[in-house]
Amino acid sequence: MLSKAEFLEFYPQFSSFTPDVVLLEFLRQANARFSDFGEDTEEARRLYTAHKLTMYATTSLPAETEPTMDMIAAAGKGSQNRIASKKVGEVTVTYSNTNAVSGAAASLQDLNETVYGLQLISLLKIYGFGRYIP
Repeated sequence: MLSKAEFLEFYPQFSSFTPDVVLLEFLRQANARFSDFGEDTEEARRLYTAHKLTMYATTSLPAETEPTMDMIAAAGKGSQNRIASKKVGEVTVTYSNTNAVSGAAASLQDLNETVYGLQLISLLKIYGFGRYIP
């Protein structure tokens, strides 16, 4: 089981993350959802936790900001259209509608939003998506 101390030893950039209850909850989820990844089990747990903390942080406001109901609603909503692909020369951007995904794929749709999630996708491909329990 991945502990808070082990996670923070590997990812010290999260050492000042607050609230602590959120970090502990994502660790609990990671420990429950990832158990059959061989020698990469702890790596999968670390990546999942770092991904979830990063996603959580994108919905939080700076400490000095007084949140309004509109800010809270917008943070909780997220982007409906995410960039699916991009091209630099002659600028091309393709968007995907995240609401179009359902079933098992829906539980994985946010992994491409962080570098931690992208690394976790690589592990899921190696070991098979069926080993992840949403």
